[in-house]
Amino acid sequence: MIEWSKCLCGSDLGVRAAIFGGALSLLLSPMAAQAQDFPNKAVRVVVPYSAGGPTDLMARAIAKYMSSVSGQIFTVENRGGAGGTIGTAAVARSAPDGYTVVLNGTLAHALGPLLRPKTAGYTVQEMSAVGIFSSSSNFLVVSPSLNVKNVRELIAKAKVEEGKLAFSSAGPASNPHLGAELFKSMAGVAMEHIPYKGVSDSVNDLVSGRVPVAFASPSLALPLLKDNRIVALATTGEKRMKGWEQLPTVAEAGVPGYVFESTYILAAPGKTPAAVMAKLNALLQQALDDPETRTALEKLGLEPMKNSTVQADQLVLTELRRWEDIIKRLDIRQD
Repeated sequence: MIEWSKCLCGSDLGVRAAIFGGALSLLLSPMAAQAQDFPNKAVRVVVPYSAGGPTDLMARAIAKYMSSVSGQIFTVENRGGAGGTIGTAAVARSAPDGYTVVLNGTLAHALGPLLRPKTAGYTVQEMSAVGIFSSSSNFLVVSPSLNVKNVRELIAKAKVEEGKLAFSSAGPASNPHLGAELFKSMAGVAMEHIPYKGVSDSVNDLVSGRVPVAFASPSLALPLLKDNRIVALATTGEKRMKGWEQLPTVAEAGVPGYVFESTYILAAPGKTPAAVMAKLNALLQQALDDPETRTALEKLGLEPMKNSTVQADQLVLTELRRWEDIIKRLDIRQD
């Protein structure tokens, strides 16, 4: 038997090392060149929802900045359907070169393949996180006609109504739906789910009281709260929302342990070269330092977040682990 350790000695070791190093250099040089030149053409930012919603608005703010500093156009493409899964699946199947990315809610991104395995056709581990760039609490809101003033009164009314009290969402397994399902489970109440095709479609029925309860994003809730068209009972984060410190959290108001926060992710196909991912992450971090981009995010009620690609991937897996058992228990898989 030949012992490789005995062969790799003296000048032979140096020769073999030189040959190996040269071969490795040849293999890596195209990848290094690709990363060095990135981006050298337009980058497609897929938003897996219709235009005009909060995810679309934040994508356009970030894409605008990236276009201005990279010398290439970052164009936003809306490709909605199946709770964000269709657009994300298209990105997962695209070339892993950094020129097609997706901007989505982290929860929708993490749970899409779990909720819709047939529609998705990929696993979340087959995607690579560029970065999780913002977070927000949501509002637990009701129509004024419901005539409840706090979370405990809402719980009492839901118990009296015995499943007839309805809440709206932007569709099955959307953030508002999951936030409400978690609330139902932890508060021990039954409420009817009324899904809509998008967030904006639910507004009229929420205001009129036809579907009187919602877990609403700041971008939806704030204009309606300003005009006194809806009533906020609580916020859903771990701590009180900046600028809304007068409102308790759901946990403080009657459902101990309840926390439901929304974060947002920019992701690329798996196997995208690490150097390209690093360049995308650097552009994202720069965007979060840009005053105009930060203002656009803050208007949506979002707090900018910074993390590396590795940290972002870990956050996605943490979210997935947190919700796997809940999804199975609630039996809300979509296909």
